[in-house]
Amino acid sequence: MVQPHAITRMVRLSRRAALRIGALTGALGAGLAIGASDSTLSSARPAHAQAGAWRQEKLEVDFTPVEPISMVRAGSGPPQRGDWFYIDAPIFPMGQIGTTQIGTYQCFGAWTRAGSETDAPDQRFTSVQFRFDDGAIMGLINEGGKDPSAHVGAVQGGTGRFAGALGTFRQINLTGVISGVTPGQAAVRGVLELMLPNPGM
Repeated sequence: MVQPHAITRMVRLSRRAALRIGALTGALGAGLAIGASDSTLSSARPAHAQAGAWRQEKLEVDFTPVEPISMVRAGSGPPQRGDWFYIDAPIFPMGQIGTTQIGTYQCFGAWTRAGSETDAPDQRFTSVQFRFDDGAIMGLINEGGKDPSAHVGAVQGGTGRFAGALGTFRQINLTGVISGVTPGQAAVRGVLELMLPNPGM
C-alpha cells in the first residue's frame, strides 16, 4: 500500500517534471521540425505520385428500362420485402434516347420494402452493370422510395477501359416530355463520377 506522503511527493514531482518536459518538448519539437524539413518534403513526393496515378472522369448516359420483372414468393400481387427482380435497358448518349445504342444496362436485386410503400426511404437494393463495347462498370445502389433520384451508389470496379474503377453513381428519373421516349415509358439518366487508374503511373 502506498503511504499518503508518497502520493504527495509524486504529485509534486509530476508538476515539476511536467514543466521541465514541456520546455524540453517545445525546444526538441522546434529542432526536429527544422531538421526534418527535407524528409517531410520527400515523404510528400510519393503522395503527389500516388495522386497522379488516378484520373477523374464523369460519365453521363440515358437508359430506358424494358419490361421490369419481379419474382414474387406469393405468386402474384405487388412485390414484397424479400422478393427479387431483374431489369435491363438500352443505353444511349446523354440526351439522345432513341438514337444509336452505345451499351446495355443490367440490374437485379431484392425488394427491401413492398412495391406499394412509395414513401419508404428505399424499396430495392440492387447490383447494376453499365456495359459498353470498350468495358463495363459495376456497382451497388438503393432504388425507389420517396426520392429515387437522391440515392447514391458505390462503383465497385470495372472491366476493359474501366478496369479498376472506383467512385459513385446516381440514377436520376427523367420527367417531362423527352425526345425518343413515349408517354408512360421510364427514362433514367446515369451520372457516374469515376476514379480510374492511370496506366504506367
